[in-house]
Amino acid sequence: MDRLPQLRGVQAFVVAAKHLSFKKAADELNVTPTAISHNIKSLEEELGVKLFNRLTRSLSLTNEGKAFAPLATEAFLKLHEAVNALSVTEGEGPLVVTTTKSFAANWLAKRAHRFSNLYPQYNLKIDASDKVREITSNNVDIAIRHGKGSYEGSHFAWILNNFVVPVCSPRMFTNRADAKLKPEELLEFPLIVYEWTENQDADDPTWEMWFDLSGTASTNANFAETYSEEYICLQAALDCRGIALCSTVAASSYLESGELIIPTNVDYFLKDKSFYLVCEKSHASKQKIVAFQDWLLDEADRYRDSPAASLIDTGGY
Repeated sequence: MDRLPQLRGVQAFVVAAKHLSFKKAADELNVTPTAISHNIKSLEEELGVKLFNRLTRSLSLTNEGKAFAPLATEAFLKLHEAVNALSVTEGEGPLVVTTTKSFAANWLAKRAHRFSNLYPQYNLKIDASDKVREITSNNVDIAIRHGKGSYEGSHFAWILNNFVVPVCSPRMFTNRADAKLKPEELLEFPLIVYEWTENQDADDPTWEMWFDLSGTASTNANFAETYSEEYICLQAALDCRGIALCSTVAASSYLESGELIIPTNVDYFLKDKSFYLVCEKSHASKQKIVAFQDWLLDEADRYRDSPAASLIDTGGY
C-alpha cells in the first residue's frame, strides 16, 4: 500500500501484541480498552487483514499479526529513538527514576540526598510503584528493576543481589540467654508474611521455601499476618508482632542499627531476584543518566561493604 496507516493504530497494535491483552495495552497507554479495540479495528480495516483472533477470554495473533508484530515493534522503537534525538537538552527537566515501593522506601530514599548534593543541577524525582513503568515513556528516564537481568534491547547494569532472611526485634528475646533460634523454634512464634501482589513469580521466596531449606516442616507454622507491602512487614517486626521474612536490602538500615536482628543461623537464607538499572540504549550516554548510574554503583559498593550486608555469607552470589 502507498499510504502508511495511522500511527495511533500501529501503536495500539504493538502494545497489545506485546501483552496479548487490550486491557494491559490500555493501562500502558493510559487510554480505555475500548479505545485500543477501536484503533486496532481501524488499523485492520486500513491494512485489509485481521491481526488478532478475539476469543472469549483471551487474545492471540493471526498469522498476519505474527508477521507484522516484530516489524511494527522495531519501527516504533526507531521512531522513539528519532524523537528522543530531538528531545530537550541535557539538564532540562527532572531525572525521573522508577522503582519498587520497597526499594524506594527502604534503600534508595535513604541515600538519594547524596546524589542531590553531588549533582544539584539534576532534579531527582523517584517514582515508587510496583507496577512496571515503561522506560520508553517520556516521563521515565531510568528504571531500577527487581528481576533476573533479562532486558534485551535496553541498556542495563547490575546493581545489587538480594537475599531473604527472617528478621525480628531483639526485644522478643529479653528472657532468653541466646537469641539464636533453631528453625523448628520459629514455629512457636507468629510469622509475618510478605506477599507481593504485583508481578509475582512462582520462585519468589516464601516462608515455606525457607522452612524447606532448613529441613523443617512448616505444617504447624503460625502465619499470623500477611501484607502486600514489605515496609509494613518490617514495621510489624519492629513492633514485636512476630518474625518477618524480608530482604536484607530492605531491612539493612534496621539490621545495622540493631533495631532488627536475624534470629536464626545466618546460613539459612534464600536468594531473591537482583536489582538492575535499566534505560533506553539511546539514552545511556546522557550526562544525567551516566552520573546517576556511576553514583548508584558506588552506593551499591558501599552497601556491600557495610555491616548489614556482611551479616550473611553469600558465598559465590
